[in-house]
Amino acid sequence: MKANPRSFWPFAVYLLLSALFYAPILLGLRTFPDGDFTHHFLPFSLFQQSEWLAGRWLPVWNPYTYGGHPFLADVQTALFYPVGDLLLLLTLPFTSPAARLYFLQVEAVLHIALAGFFTHLLVQRLTGSRQAAFTAGAFFALSGYLTGYPPLQMAILRTAIWLPLIFWLLLRAVDEPSRWRWWIGASAAWATAFLAGHPQTFLHLSYAVGGWMGLLLVAGGRWQVAGGRWQVAGGRWQVAGGDEMVTSQSTVQPINRLFGFLVVGILTAAFSAVQLLPSLEFARLSVRASVDYAYVSGGFPIQDTWQLLFPAILTQFSPLYIGIPGLFLALLGLSQLRSIHNSQFTIHHSLFFPLLALLALLLSFGAHSFLYPLFYRYAPGWNFFRGQERAAYLVSFGLSVLAGYGMAALPGLPWRARRLAGGALVGCLAAGGLIFGLIWQAAGRGALPDERYWLVVSFSLLVGVAVAWLLWEKEWQPRRGWALTALGVAVLFWANGGTNVDDFGPARKTLLAPEVAATQAALGDGRVYNEYRVYEDYGMSIGAQDVWGSSPLRLARYAALFDNFPLDRMWRLLGVETVLTWRQGLPVSSTLLAEFPQATDTTFLHRLVEANPRAWLVQDVQFVDDATALPLLADHNFDLSHTALLPPDAASSLPPFLPSSLPPFIQFDRPAPSRLRVTLSDNPGGLLVISENWLPGWRVDSPIPNPQSPFPVLRANLTLLALPIPPGDLAFDLVYWPASLNWGLAITGGALLVVVVGFFYRRAD
Repeated sequence: MKANPRSFWPFAVYLLLSALFYAPILLGLRTFPDGDFTHHFLPFSLFQQSEWLAGRWLPVWNPYTYGGHPFLADVQTALFYPVGDLLLLLTLPFTSPAARLYFLQVEAVLHIALAGFFTHLLVQRLTGSRQAAFTAGAFFALSGYLTGYPPLQMAILRTAIWLPLIFWLLLRAVDEPSRWRWWIGASAAWATAFLAGHPQTFLHLSYAVGGWMGLLLVAGGRWQVAGGRWQVAGGRWQVAGGDEMVTSQSTVQPINRLFGFLVVGILTAAFSAVQLLPSLEFARLSVRASVDYAYVSGGFPIQDTWQLLFPAILTQFSPLYIGIPGLFLALLGLSQLRSIHNSQFTIHHSLFFPLLALLALLLSFGAHSFLYPLFYRYAPGWNFFRGQERAAYLVSFGLSVLAGYGMAALPGLPWRARRLAGGALVGCLAAGGLIFGLIWQAAGRGALPDERYWLVVSFSLLVGVAVAWLLWEKEWQPRRGWALTALGVAVLFWANGGTNVDDFGPARKTLLAPEVAATQAALGDGRVYNEYRVYEDYGMSIGAQDVWGSSPLRLARYAALFDNFPLDRMWRLLGVETVLTWRQGLPVSSTLLAEFPQATDTTFLHRLVEANPRAWLVQDVQFVDDATALPLLADHNFDLSHTALLPPDAASSLPPFLPSSLPPFIQFDRPAPSRLRVTLSDNPGGLLVISENWLPGWRVDSPIPNPQSPFPVLRANLTLLALPIPPGDLAFDLVYWPASLNWGLAITGGALLVVVVGFFYRRAD
């Protein structure tokens, strides 16, 4: 089957809408605000770009944050995300941070357009109406959720948009079970959502996909079409001239559908393995491996449901808002479900979306409702992630699809019912505005809400009146439906258009980064301790090795060094050489290199007088568990330069040492981010401790003089690398390349090979 060029015109329209929505950014007049987009995802992209330009296409280790961090295994880097990688490849020669920032913003705009297009495909399949499909796609793409904080949290946006495409592909697969491209396409889209880099949104998406599969398994697809008109058995109305109605009869039996869904699940896991296996290995050692209910149970306050009617009256973002026309159409669609579903699908398909939106709304309240505590306890995955308000993603999507159903229902709605619905909308908006004012007073916040609130309420009332006027005419005409959609789009432009548009001129803390870089270059390879004076991931942008970062995933043992741990001991363990702080004096001897006055305080840059080495040799070890190791490392009476702490299971890997009082000469270099080069002269032998985070995957490369006996790489001092080495002059490299990545590459590569071979085999038939 050849692709119909007409089927892609909606994408061009959504792309135009997105471009108009973000016109100031695309024209270079504005940028996204300072925050995670500029301080987290931009450094990720800059580091990946620099590695690609250096010929290292799989950057596995990032030395610039957290004392060494597994770049590839941190899922938010989205190293294998196809859309981001393609755009990065196309813009690879543009190396300035400003250019990379601009192209990342272009990627965000592209994803907004894709969200609309994918929703369009799904709703057109469900309703047979292009008008309904376009309405749903536009409302979801420009909704308060997708245009709120997801563009600033690029991983959320990248992940969220694939849900409607997966739904559509699964529908096509059930419809045409012999065409394996639909099953494989659903697997590829699902895996792409995982590779996009936000596990929590992927969890939400996967539960929705699981529910959709269950629905398709039980309900299946069955329909009949006569004379170009689609007719609902037992329905109350008909629509003439349906668009692209399918005339075949589905013969997919439940057992065949179940087999197809199993294949989809297996292929999704296989396509994802290259990212999944390293990320799981890292996550088990991270701070997210063990979190309590209080940490993860936060969500919307119940009062935030007012966002459904009035945007930005309580919070900066309005994730539940799809506009007054959108909400009206969604409620209309909900009331008319038995009449508006396309005859190719049962009523169960229509009920899925209000149920999805309702469950997601209850989950988005976190501990403020009864549902999340149950999911936390019994549903796999829901106990790992905080910020339950992100479930609003599914609320916005479900309401947008229902808005499409509402648009499909309008032509068959009786005139009196349309007038009644329009009047009810105006009355509800007026009542809602007054009720909120009374609640505001009852809460003791003042006599009346502020002027912005009344402006929002007044505008919403005007929009409600406009909707009622469009419904008032006795004979319904399609152009009124398009006018209603245009009104909804205009409302979303008004409510959300300026949410993430900021003036040029980064914050003062961002401007300090070049000064830190210049100082760091003059001082050598020592690390920086940045006490929240510049954004946490600045090191990736300028090549400074810092001991902190902003990724929510970091090694749990490493994080323990920042929890009520003496600063000077932490600096000693991590090889800190410079300190960027608000403190004019430090607890150890230091030289003040520079000071940077700011609006509220002053930032001071210190150099520590006593050098903290990046590698040192000890001849004494103690075998203790982590709980015992932490207070010992914090104790100033414990001599870090002579004794190292190893876990008890390392005893069998350690040869005996000959005590020596002669320190060796140690040269420490980093030829590449994931490679450390160590040279020892006058070496008496012992345990070499290296100030770099330990993870499974570190190995010794080409030891000299005995490459037949590689040194085991151990974990010392809670989180650092250590190697038992024999006496004599030595030179070797330490390389990070986890076995989990090899397995992931093999599984994903094998799955792709099977798919390609199968494709050519079928073509040969």
